[in-house]
Amino acid sequence: MRETMILTFDKGSEEIRSKVYSKTLRHIADNLPDAGIYRFVNNQDLLSYVTAHNFSSVISTNAMPRDTAFLLKGFGLVQILIGIREDLLDICDITIDPLVPKSERYLTGTKYLLPAVLTEVPAKAIADIMGIGHDILTEEVSHNEAEAELVEIAQVCKRLDWDSDFFGVNVGYISCLRLTQNIERHIRRFIRKEKIGMLQYLCNCHDRESVITSEKNGYSFVDMRLTFEQFLRDGNRVEEREHYHVGKGREGDVKKLKEIATGIYKYSRYYFDTNFARDKVVDFYRGWIEKAIHGKFDDYAYVLYRGDEPIGFCSVKKTRKHAAKIGIFGMSPEYNGKGLSTYLLNASLGKLKNEEGVDYVEVVTQGRNYAAQRLYQRCGFLTKCTELWYHKWFH
Repeated sequence: MRETMILTFDKGSEEIRSKVYSKTLRHIADNLPDAGIYRFVNNQDLLSYVTAHNFSSVISTNAMPRDTAFLLKGFGLVQILIGIREDLLDICDITIDPLVPKSERYLTGTKYLLPAVLTEVPAKAIADIMGIGHDILTEEVSHNEAEAELVEIAQVCKRLDWDSDFFGVNVGYISCLRLTQNIERHIRRFIRKEKIGMLQYLCNCHDRESVITSEKNGYSFVDMRLTFEQFLRDGNRVEEREHYHVGKGREGDVKKLKEIATGIYKYSRYYFDTNFARDKVVDFYRGWIEKAIHGKFDDYAYVLYRGDEPIGFCSVKKTRKHAAKIGIFGMSPEYNGKGLSTYLLNASLGKLKNEEGVDYVEVVTQGRNYAAQRLYQRCGFLTKCTELWYHKWFH
């Protein structure tokens, strides 16, 4: 059964905006398994097509006529629009525009600009439209994850298989970043279909409508998610410390690293949400570092050794050729207060730059974890965005 309708219009244009929006729509259509493409003829034909199918969402560019958008709204479809158009903003649930530099409510900017677009459209022309430097645009696009994030948004919500198996309850994830009453109706249908027992929702803290809709529909705030970023530059040398060194973790380190990981769960949203069993939360983080050493989920972990003894870790996942994310970071409590966390993090960043060719790193931490925030700031990270985690249980 097709869940999503990709609505296209015969308005081919060489104008840069149209090319970018069309390319974005095509990428979503090619990568969304449940999508059906419909080429617009007229509203009457569209009405017959929608009536004959059981679509729950529709995705289109801003070439959509306003009366067509109103028609689709009457069916209660979640409408996702590629390209901001003022007269459609009050109708559509989600608006994505890679050519608008920054918006606190809409999904905009180079974060959603497909790298493949720059092979067809001159980067300088796009930079001029956005009012940013050409070098800035190409650098930001080279590090983004637009290919995956655009598809996740288009899915609206999904079942998290690994989480469901681990916690023993069907876990759903609202992946579209926004929550409106129309999206909430779609989610209720998803909950029934997948027998969801618990929902996770990551919300833009600036999006007032999404925050209010979450609260009205029984979602519970559990955490503030802070994302930090750093562009790594050449010449980032770390002064060596006697008796200590940093290298990639080995199989023999797993037992000790799992012991260290036992103590890092207390700031997590899973620990704050008492519906999760405490022992499962501890196992979650112990398993995370073990998987990182084995190259599963994260790709590897840098480990701080005192002699041959592992005393801290920093797991890493490569996201693109020159970009990476830090997964989890931990230090044995007996070595706290000695500046070793700073040493481990700086050494890890130096190795990422000099040995792995990484020049952009992101890391996420919790709003309650002040020590982690101060560590990342001390090592040159800057705040990228703030988001809110909500959970909703169905007992």
